[in-house]
Formats: sequence, structure tokens, C-alpha cells
Amino acid sequence: MPQPMIHELRLSVGGEIQEIRSLDEAAIFVRCHPMGEHAGSLLDQIAGASNPLLTDRAWLAVATFADAMQRSGNVKLTRGA
Repeated sequence: MPQPMIHELRLSVGGEIQEIRSLDEAAIFVRCHPMGEHAGSLLDQIAGASNPLLTDRAWLAVATFADAMQRSGNVKLTRGA
């Protein structure tokens, strides 16, 4: 049986810890990040997460975005609490 997705991210941005516990908080993080101006599709996916499957997919997309920001050196990512 597949593991349930963890719908929470803990990020360190400029030394400040940010906990993202909802897709609304995730959307705020994406919009505030400099690369957020190029993330319209991600924001659409977050807004359209209307059932558990779409919610899981939106969280995966947010985690992927945060992972890309980590690779750029702007964000330190810890999955889960």
C-alpha cells in the first residue's frame, strides 16, 4: 500500500523558517518567491485542487518547486514536520 503524502513543508529562506501547512500557504510562498512570476501553472494547480487526488498532485508540484529553489541555493527544504 502506498504511503500517504505528507502535506506539509518546512523551509528555511534566508535563515528564517517557514512552515507551509496548507495549499493557501503554499500559494503565498510561491507568489513571494522571485521565481513565482513564472509559476502561473503551479498556482492554477493549487487553486484547482478540489479533491484528494488533485490535492496530492498539487502538494507534489509545490514540493518540486521548493526542491528546485533548494537546488538554486535560495531555500533549504525539509519534508514533513
